[in-house]
Amino acid sequence: MIKWWKAKVNNRQKLNFQAIPTLILWFLWKRRNSVVHGSSYTTGNVIWDINDMVRKIIINEFGYDQIPTNWPQVVALIDGFRPKFKAKWVRWYPPPCGWWKCNTNGASRGNPGPSSAAFCVRNHEGYLLCAKGITIPDSYSLVAEVIAIRIGLQFCLENQIPNIIVESDSLAIVNIINGVWKILWRVTVEVNSIRKMMNSWPVRVQHSLREGNTLADFLANLVFHFAGNFDF
Repeated sequence: MIKWWKAKVNNRQKLNFQAIPTLILWFLWKRRNSVVHGSSYTTGNVIWDINDMVRKIIINEFGYDQIPTNWPQVVALIDGFRPKFKAKWVRWYPPPCGWWKCNTNGASRGNPGPSSAAFCVRNHEGYLLCAKGITIPDSYSLVAEVIAIRIGLQFCLENQIPNIIVESDSLAIVNIINGVWKILWRVTVEVNSIRKMMNSWPVRVQHSLREGNTLADFLANLVFHFAGNFDF
């Protein structure tokens, strides 16, 4: 069994070589207990159960619909496995006509440490209405992210900008605000403030991959580079 575990095989085969000895011991132990308690569990059943479990592991790990029943063919199949990669084009997308998009980002140097929050507001043509960044006393990145959303919404509310799509690359904060995840005590006050503003006029809060949130990310880091607040 130790030889199986220490066998020099490629990473694709390693899972099977480590799992099979354990499966054999498990099903032999299961057969022993069945016999002791008067049940029938033949050697053929043990072999079938082991093969079936190995088959399920391979299907789950490599995504095959079917695999051969012959072990050398299974090994050859795994050796020839090549993962399929899917490319996704990620960029900033303008909001629909009549809507504004507020991209936000928070940053923390140290977590906790010196932090910043920034946002920018653009229309459906990509026209930049506002960009703002502020410093935050030593805080956590999650807190900085939620503050960025709050100050972005406050700006839109104070300037009577309707139909807002808020985008953040913090999936955790987006899920918390939308009620998918429970509120963490550290951001409770900010989240409740955001939800209250969301009830005032049409607002959607959604997640964006970092590559689609580059301007807000740049603005949040701009606060550190110039050591201060800015608004333009």
